[in-house]
Amino acid sequence: MQAERRTSIHLDIPFYRQHYDFTCGPASLMMAMKYLDNDVRLGKDLELDLWREGNLVAVWGTSRYGLAYSAAVRGFSARVTSNTGGIDFVDRFVPPLNDPDMQMLEDHFYERRTRCRKLGVRERQETITGKTLRKSLFLNHVPLIVTNSLFFSKDDLPHWIAVTGIDDNFMYFNNPSDANPKKRKTGLPALQEFVGYRGAQSMVEIWKQ
Repeated sequence: MQAERRTSIHLDIPFYRQHYDFTCGPASLMMAMKYLDNDVRLGKDLELDLWREGNLVAVWGTSRYGLAYSAAVRGFSARVTSNTGGIDFVDRFVPPLNDPDMQMLEDHFYERRTRCRKLGVRERQETITGKTLRKSLFLNHVPLIVTNSLFFSKDDLPHWIAVTGIDDNFMYFNNPSDANPKKRKTGLPALQEFVGYRGAQSMVEIWKQ
């Protein structure tokens, strides 16, 4: 009970840099898995395995259900959160996907969701706020969230990061696209703009029972 009254928490989550433009999701998941299980061996082989399991096919990025599935089949617990309940961020792309690509993407997305449900992955639809992230961190869950890569580069693309901590003023995170390991932060007043891609929020929480 005493810990719940604290407003600041920081998890010692290791940094892992993504090797490919499209593996921010797998790299973020690898940081979470390594924090929760030190026996996890990080490297390109695992990075590509996670990407193959979780990518959206029509686009190279990974979905919340794809990442949750990869975590669940490796013995981790997972929960997905979305403020829309729909497919992660793809309907926000400019230009939009053509109809055949979108249909394939939808089919693959819902197939991953079905697999996740069979593995007991939890689901919820709600807005992701500082309170959401704080509660997750205090439970020793590692939250992976989508943001816009424009905060770090000139690319307007969805980008997965690993949240590492929060206090009264900032949320702290590891950005897998950074050239060198360093803790980044964003102010809590700007959090609603920072979390999500063009208004579509997605989060995957990873933990060990």
